[in-house]
Amino acid sequence: MKKIDFATTLSESQSYIGDLALPYITESFMKNSTVESGIRIVDDIVLYAYVAKLTGSDLLQTGSHCAFAASGTLTAGEVKLEPCELFIDIEICYEDLQSLWNGLNSGNVNTQDLGADFNSALQKVLIDGMNQGLETAIWTTTTGSCSGITSIPAQITTNAVTGTTGLTKANIVAAVDSLVAALPSVVLEDYQGLKIYMNPKMLLYYKQALMALGINTPADAQATTYDGVPIYTVVKIEDNVMVAIRPDNIVLGVGAMDNFSQLIIKDMRESTLDNKVRMKIQGKADVKVIYEAEGAKWTL
Repeated sequence: MKKIDFATTLSESQSYIGDLALPYITESFMKNSTVESGIRIVDDIVLYAYVAKLTGSDLLQTGSHCAFAASGTLTAGEVKLEPCELFIDIEICYEDLQSLWNGLNSGNVNTQDLGADFNSALQKVLIDGMNQGLETAIWTTTTGSCSGITSIPAQITTNAVTGTTGLTKANIVAAVDSLVAALPSVVLEDYQGLKIYMNPKMLLYYKQALMALGINTPADAQATTYDGVPIYTVVKIEDNVMVAIRPDNIVLGVGAMDNFSQLIIKDMRESTLDNKVRMKIQGKADVKVIYEAEGAKWTL
């Protein structure tokens, strides 16, 4: 079987800017656990966008109704999405890429486009890195390098439960009880669509606690609900943090495909003569909780 030469066909320089970067930037922000849980998406934001919200109180009246008498309060509001710049710049020596090349080369016949396979592998590194970085900002970074991103736990302030000790299998059931109890009645009245977010370690404690109570055994189906409310795991959520919220109460804003939106892989042998590859990916995103008072969090 003929092998393709690593030295001559390792990497083809490629640039995707603006609209051409759309599939890559979209995948960079959409292939993560938080988005897959069902949150809302607003895309193609040029500078900023608003998500409108409307609430009412004291609207109902009783008694004689001969004359029109306005009563109650309607409050119109909005949540501002202002995508900020997120990017990855990385430089890799060719020596560090040799093993990846050899792995691809050994499994391909000479009729396949090995160069395309290799570039796809490099693209995947960038896209995965962007997804992980965005999800870290969504759940654990209070403020990012730009003022647009504030973590979901930091945005929830009204219904906040503060624990006194770290979560273990001995106390996590009581902690989840208190988290759900902190939600307003309007949410608990119809909790279809509600999810409890925690990381896999906290879910493990929860399962261990249920097994200790005899509620389920290792042979039973996994305990992934609380009284019918799904427990959804996100790796990037910190230990001792849980959030109860409807996914459609979270919105991700993605910037428009302007000249800042890019995916570039550059073979530096063509310019600086360095035996290196430079890669970059950049886009814009923001995340907001729409109705903050309809979510709850448990933290230390």
